[in-house]
Amino acid sequence: LVAIPLAACTSAPEPEPTPPPAPGADDYVGSWNIRLTDTDDTFAGAQIDVEKEGDGLVAGLVWRWASYGPAAKAWVEDGTLHVVRARTVEKDDEAVVVEDVFEARLVDGKLEGTARYPDGTVHHFEGRPAPELATTGEPEWGEPVTLFDGKTLDGWSLRDPEAKMGWAVVDGELAVVEPEDNADLVSDAVFQDMKLHLEFNVEPHSNSGVYLRGRYEIQILDDPEMVDDSHGCGGLYSRIAPSQDATKPAGEWNTYDITFVGRDLTVVLNDKEIISGTVEGITGGAINPFEGEPGPLMLQGDHGKVRFRNIVVTPAL
Repeated sequence: LVAIPLAACTSAPEPEPTPPPAPGADDYVGSWNIRLTDTDDTFAGAQIDVEKEGDGLVAGLVWRWASYGPAAKAWVEDGTLHVVRARTVEKDDEAVVVEDVFEARLVDGKLEGTARYPDGTVHHFEGRPAPELATTGEPEWGEPVTLFDGKTLDGWSLRDPEAKMGWAVVDGELAVVEPEDNADLVSDAVFQDMKLHLEFNVEPHSNSGVYLRGRYEIQILDDPEMVDDSHGCGGLYSRIAPSQDATKPAGEWNTYDITFVGRDLTVVLNDKEIISGTVEGITGGAINPFEGEPGPLMLQGDHGKVRFRNIVVTPAL
């Protein structure tokens, strides 16, 4: 018999797998639809946009109910995306600049992150790449759907079922009668590509809005000083300003005719086209931030008294 050395009978150990490289700046470039996962209210939508600028990054964001705006700074360190938003708050009768800090890591193509606020509060969030929503021409339109019957609130519910019901049907109109602590009103029906006809009557100095797909607010406002502002009546809130003032005075009926296909938005107010452009992302107050999903029509109900009538959606087939 020939003795075989023990070492010759032992298999060579498997090499340790090489860990994947940490995400770099390029991996975070793009638009991200964000949902907070641990908030106790319905304002859980957000969006972070990241772009390259020179050798670094710039970012913009809309967070929960706020306007869209640029971030103070953005960078990637050790594979983690850092975004800082500066904002001004009142403290002891003085304007003070504070910072919100967002950190996120790319995990299997999605973001996992935290938002840290100056008061120490922390929210966790998840993010998905925003879809392109490319269009290939004029869609085929289905039958018009009347969302308000002039008699009841059938087909509608509060965005927060625990909130006070400040809506009522008054003289055949859908009205905000008690705006304080009221919630937005959400249609049971959901839509993606759509045409909307809606008439509204806003009280002096009052404020409301209609959300397309539950995530893009077309502003309703009585404020003559903001007629050419993206926060003014007819604007896509904080994103696209109306091209002209087509509003009627408070107390008179106004008409929206809106066409929304993919990201292509046309807004006609009182027979005048005031927006024809591309929607780059959600607006503050979105009930669902994920742009690839159909969403409801949502009417803002906590900013002032307003009435609606003749609410008709024509969906694409």
